[in-house]
Amino acid sequence: MRDGLIDLIHKMVEVLVRGGITYRGTFIEASEDTIHLKSETGWVTIPMEKVISVKEEGSVDKEWRDRDVDPSFFRFK
Repeated sequence: MRDGLIDLIHKMVEVLVRGGITYRGTFIEASEDTIHLKSETGWVTIPMEKVISVKEEGSVDKEWRDRDVDPSFFRFK
């Protein structure tokens, strides 16, 4: 996973972790053990073993690409 994160450095990202929590912030760096974000409320360090996915903020998940219903349909506004 770490190798695919290089393209996201200094971009706004969404990090989904176990338990259904989503962290949003500027992706600063990733190591073997942690991901570091700078969010509106301060610095966030996320253990890598809890991370489910990391994507650029606003992008559509690849798993939904071939589905009939866009995932934005299910999001509350």
